[in-house]
Amino acid sequence: MRVKELADLTDTTVRTIRYYHQIGLLPVPEQCGRVRNYGMSHLARLLRIRWLVDSGVPLASVRAMLEEQADQPDELEVIRTDLAITLAGVDERIEHLKHQRDQLVRLLRTTAEGGPVSPLPRAVHRMYERMIARAPDEGVARMIAAERQVVEFACYSGELPPLVLDLAERLTEEQLELIMPLFVEFRDLDQEMDSLSAAELDRRVDEMAAHSVEFVASLGLSVEEAMSLLEQASLGSSEYVGYATTELFPKALQERFQRAMESGVRRQEPVPADTDGGL
Repeated sequence: MRVKELADLTDTTVRTIRYYHQIGLLPVPEQCGRVRNYGMSHLARLLRIRWLVDSGVPLASVRAMLEEQADQPDELEVIRTDLAITLAGVDERIEHLKHQRDQLVRLLRTTAEGGPVSPLPRAVHRMYERMIARAPDEGVARMIAAERQVVEFACYSGELPPLVLDLAERLTEEQLELIMPLFVEFRDLDQEMDSLSAAELDRRVDEMAAHSVEFVASLGLSVEEAMSLLEQASLGSSEYVGYATTELFPKALQERFQRAMESGVRRQEPVPADTDGGL
């Protein structure tokens, strides 16, 4: 194939291909008369180069990755490897685009119904609005808004656990009342942390964990469901982060809080959820 055909097939330009020749990324094909014919090996290699570059890999690193294959004697195997890796990258981009499309469809539907321009499900958005309205002062309101932002980030990346949405849809007024003192405790500890002894810090964290367990128990979850919720909010999770603990606590206190929560949940029988007076 001619260089223009190769450029069209790989969604690049003749100028870029010639630049890749110049810096040694793409081999120059042998000349046949007055033209150079590109084969499948050039196509596969260029596809992989473009995929790596589009993924944000610097050209210097692209060269190193491609040179790892230089000792492989089987040219057909190299071609197939390049094509397979590139296809996997295309599939990843397709999935990402599908996720983006789903988000846009949801946003269009929500705004058409008068909802907020946000990936937050309406029930979750409403839950946080009600919590902010109940905040006793601006400091607590800001802390609740910060947690809402964390949850919104989880929605953007598609990581909001379904259990969180389910809880938001059936959270009662009484359960909301249990949440508010927790934010006050977090706010107070944030302000006083530097002046407290290690023993007092531990005591305050354990106390907040006990109050958090009381809230979790009020949800009427099974032990397995409650532990799943805690796991989703755990220190190593990229998903939903409850009560903004990662923002407030040093790592050692985060771990203590998590352990105290898990221990308390395992010891406590869930209280049947009140289905009256829900949101």
